[in-house]
Amino acid sequence: MRECVIIGRPNSGKTMFALNFAGYLGAKNVDITFRTYDGLTTCRHFSLAEAKRELCGMTLHKTRFLQSIVLNMAVGKTAVNFKLTDTCGVSEQIHNDEEIRKGMAQTIGLLRSADFIIHIIDLSLVNKDFISSKISIDHEFYNYGVVRNAYVLLGNKFDLVSAKDNLPRLAAAFPKAHVIPVSALYCRGFKEVKACVARNI
Repeated sequence: MRECVIIGRPNSGKTMFALNFAGYLGAKNVDITFRTYDGLTTCRHFSLAEAKRELCGMTLHKTRFLQSIVLNMAVGKTAVNFKLTDTCGVSEQIHNDEEIRKGMAQTIGLLRSADFIIHIIDLSLVNKDFISSKISIDHEFYNYGVVRNAYVLLGNKFDLVSAKDNLPRLAAAFPKAHVIPVSALYCRGFKEVKACVARNI
């Protein structure tokens, strides 16, 4: 089964995207497999509403290890199962919490085996400083993803008025990426994301 991995900074909208994309594909409930950095695996059943209440929030590093959902998508005349994996947000700083440091390392380690990489950036944070920096973690993800040729960049929070003007900046900063504007909260842009995922599973 092919695995699509969602990466990005803390609070970029990865978990909300994963859950609402599952709903967009028709899921009413999800079985989420949690995989910790030390190899412990557990599975829990949620309604989508329960999962969003428990797993989403404004707290930095709400997601601390891998969270996977097996989803089904029609590709041509067949239905294909694939794994969508949400990850711990990664930043440049060395975090003072060992669990979060290990979660970041787990995220980076998973990239090597990922079949497809979904990189999410918060469009509201794409300012001049962001554009001028060429050594950010987002640029590292981008450089790795385009070499792999199995990568898409989602500009999240496109529903915010303050973020819409930043889309051309994002595209200019990552010129080799296929950039899709989305709203993880309101499921906007998901049709194009679905088509992109279908080509890669």
